[in-house]
Amino acid sequence: MGKENKNLLVTFDYELYLGSKSGSVKDCMLNPTNKMLPLLQEYDIKGIFFVDTTYLIKLKEQSANNKICLEDFDEVKSQLQRLSSEGHYIFPHIHPHWLDSIYDPESNQWSLNDVSKYRYTNNNENDRKLVFDESIDILFDILKETNDSVTLDSFRAGGWCIQPFTDFKPHFKSHNIKFDFSVQSGFYQFTDAQYFDFSDAPSANIYRFEDDVCKQDKNGSFIEIKMNHIKIPKAIGKINDIYFKLYNAISGDHTFGKGQGHASINDNSDDRPESNGFLMGSSHEERIAIELMSPIKQHLYDKFWKHSDFMHFISHPKMITNNHFKCFKKFLASTYSNYNVESDFKNMISHL
Repeated sequence: MGKENKNLLVTFDYELYLGSKSGSVKDCMLNPTNKMLPLLQEYDIKGIFFVDTTYLIKLKEQSANNKICLEDFDEVKSQLQRLSSEGHYIFPHIHPHWLDSIYDPESNQWSLNDVSKYRYTNNNENDRKLVFDESIDILFDILKETNDSVTLDSFRAGGWCIQPFTDFKPHFKSHNIKFDFSVQSGFYQFTDAQYFDFSDAPSANIYRFEDDVCKQDKNGSFIEIKMNHIKIPKAIGKINDIYFKLYNAISGDHTFGKGQGHASINDNSDDRPESNGFLMGSSHEERIAIELMSPIKQHLYDKFWKHSDFMHFISHPKMITNNHFKCFKKFLASTYSNYNVESDFKNMISHL
């Protein structure tokens, strides 16, 4: 009897921290990505890297008068070109509040405490067009130097704030973007920064849509590729917390990135509409991510995989530790030993 066929998507949000202390390019992006690449190559995984293009826009502007920023830009550019040349997908990922970021030349750090423009829809129409156009242009200019056939036909919204999609649609159309990777199936979040509700997203992992990412339309112009989640029983969650407290204290292991996210973002729960989904970060449902893996939860990933033919990791290089990396490596060894695996999303959507 032959092996089962499985579809495995490994996607990364390639970015700095988006709060009071951005962290460095080397720690948040370059070094963890370099550690991950041999593993992706070993299993011939076609990774997808969603690049924070709004950061690159600000970095390029600053590099005109700052040698350190120019060096950072060149190193990021070189790594993205390498990723592309090795067959990985590179697509735009937009965090509009970079427009209000503040650069500190002494520390070579950025501060992004103002989240008023975090949601794409909170920006006026002219700024939305400008940041989208510039995001496509800067990524295309970087990649075309080493890849004449580069196509930027996919997208992930910053903070997964893809709603209302009608604000994005004209820019998807004008730049021939066909595929979206922003829907965190079943989750919702209503804060000063993030605002989304995917509780009523279709059950299908991949589906067509037109004006609403949560409404399947078999004749839709766009295709959504959802992210998955797994259930973490309360007892497992508590054991996992104890494990990491002990492990981190003994090993000194830490995330590659050393930045700081937003210290506090108000939960607008009183103003939000009712939702049937899972509140991000406070339920026992958890997105599937390399930085959330652990030996304690490993069996839950295996259990999910046993009963599903589609698994979508959404991870952040800046948040990965050596422990997470080892867990992911073990997961891949088991996966490729037991299943026939497809990792190229273009092959997964060929039936639509």
